[in-house]
Order: sequence, then C-alpha cells, then structure tokens
Amino acid sequence: MNLITKIVFQVVVVTSMLLILGGCTKKEEVPEPEKKPEVIVPEEELVIIPELSDEVMFEQIHNKLQNEGFTVSEPLQANLDMFQADTGMTLVVNGESLLPLHIYKLSPTDSRLPVVDQTGNIEVRVGSKLEPLAVKRMDHFIIFLHKGHPDYAEIMQTIK
Repeated sequence: MNLITKIVFQVVVVTSMLLILGGCTKKEEVPEPEKKPEVIVPEEELVIIPELSDEVMFEQIHNKLQNEGFTVSEPLQANLDMFQADTGMTLVVNGESLLPLHIYKLSPTDSRLPVVDQTGNIEVRVGSKLEPLAVKRMDHFIIFLHKGHPDYAEIMQTIK
C-alpha cells in the first residue's frame, strides 16, 4: 500500500474511534418532565336521590309499572329547577335511559296547574327561557314522558 492510502485509512479509523468514544461518553440529555397544572376540584354539589317512600304517588306509579311487566329502574335524580318543583324523580322504563319518565310534585297552589288543565302544557325553564312542555297532571303531580319513547302509549295508559 502506498503512503497516502495508509494515512487515509488511519484517519478513518481514528475518526471512527473518536465518534464512537465521543458518543459513549456524552451525557444523554433527558428532557425535564413537564409540570402538570394543578387540578382544582370544585366543591361537590349536594345531590339528592329521591326515595320511593318520599311520596306515596312515586311508589304507586313505580309499583303500577312493575306490575304491568315494565322494567323500571330505581328512582334517579330529577331536574327540580327546570320544572320549579318541590320534589321529583325520574325512572328509566324498559332500559330507555335517554327518555326517562319524569314525575314532579308541585305545590298544590302552583299557578301553573290550571294552565296544565286547559292546555296540557306547563312552562319549564330551559336556560334563561320558559318553554311549553306537554305533560299529564295527576292532582298536583306533573308527569312527563317524551313521545319518542317506544312504549309511550302503554306507559301513559298504565299510569292513568
């Protein structure tokens, strides 16, 4: 081999060794873990789940539906503010959780009750607006089931 080839070969070997050794001794840069923002947990709201024993009407409707062969859930939380009601509950009938049966107890002197008798509608609060909603009245209780429920007619007939 001639001299130039030997020198080039030695330069390549030395350079390779320096790169390998330099890579081994170099401290690996580890990125610092990102700081996660502190999660602020809001105070828990008081959620009142109604009991069937709260009102005789609640228990009667629940039992009627079960006796007629409907699958009825335990009482669930109701939207009392929307209906401006004293108490209330929702029931999931036949597994239709998106279309539950709503039962609300209004004050016997509620001024909206005569309007329900005349029109079949009650004004409910949706956001900042009042909207009419078709309901059924039994004494001073309001019953609402969306007409899209597959068993609407049978459920409403059973409740009568």
